[in-house]
Amino acid sequence: MRRYLFIILIILLIGVTYLTSFFVKKGGSADENLRLKQENENLKAQIQGYSISNLQPSASSNQFISAKVFSAYPFNIKNQITINAGENQGIKKNMTVILGENILIGQIAEVFKDYSVVRTIFDPNWQTPVRIGQEEINGLFKGGNEPQVILIEKEKQIQVGDIVYTANQEFPYGLKIGEVAEIKETAAGVFKEAILKIPFNVSELREANIIK
Repeated sequence: MRRYLFIILIILLIGVTYLTSFFVKKGGSADENLRLKQENENLKAQIQGYSISNLQPSASSNQFISAKVFSAYPFNIKNQITINAGENQGIKKNMTVILGENILIGQIAEVFKDYSVVRTIFDPNWQTPVRIGQEEINGLFKGGNEPQVILIEKEKQIQVGDIVYTANQEFPYGLKIGEVAEIKETAAGVFKEAILKIPFNVSELREANIIK
């Protein structure tokens, strides 16, 4: 049953990818193109999740609070964003912030009456245990301008394109952080490291969901 569901989701992803490229080529509005791109990334994350045993989308529409993301233009600030929801809307410190239903953006750092500051995964001080791919290989995610996973056991087999997802009790299990883009060994040769491709650009975020 899982195999058939996985095949159906792949077909859906192909369809969404085609439609996204079609609308972009037709010169649709920037906001519409961005929305289609983000929907495509969310569907891709769901498909990758279904390919891993017991990894399911973590949230549904009745489990989160939706908020708009304030602009920081023209500044290129990646380590934090501000959203238009705060204490009056039920936001609390350390709540998890996601894109769509299963892509990790960050965590609530400060809460005010009607807005909140979100610390994103691009924060250089961000570290959290993660797992990689279908083999559920352990690693330590490290934020920054070039997010990566470190301390991957040398003998473990990881591949470019493997999904990296949360495995820390501080977050819902299985939120997608990114995909392996490059693999390299440490100077000591004891561990491997992976540079990640993150499925969103902070400057393009217009909406975020906060898991209750």
